[in-house]
Amino acid sequence: MTTEQRLERIERIAKLFFRAGLRERRNRQYLDEKINIIVNYQIQNEERFAKNEERFAKNEERFAKLTETVNQLAEAQTGTDRRLNSLIELIERDRNGKSH
Repeated sequence: MTTEQRLERIERIAKLFFRAGLRERRNRQYLDEKINIIVNYQIQNEERFAKNEERFAKNEERFAKLTETVNQLAEAQTGTDRRLNSLIELIERDRNGKSH
């Protein structure tokens, strides 16, 4: 192999290395962009999750208040039912007493 052939071979190899380096740089840039996209989506998801956690906490408070209100209404209804039953008994006794 002559010196000139060796130089041409070295030039071809250098060009191959150069092209491989360019390809690698493009691939890294592409991957960096994709990683940045994924990181941004993750940040957005974490923000959404934090907002959802706040909403869930508020809903739990609302449900607790609603449960308390429903329990109070149930107690009031029980008292109303007792009074209504007493009134019905009084009316029935009064009617039974007058009809004799």
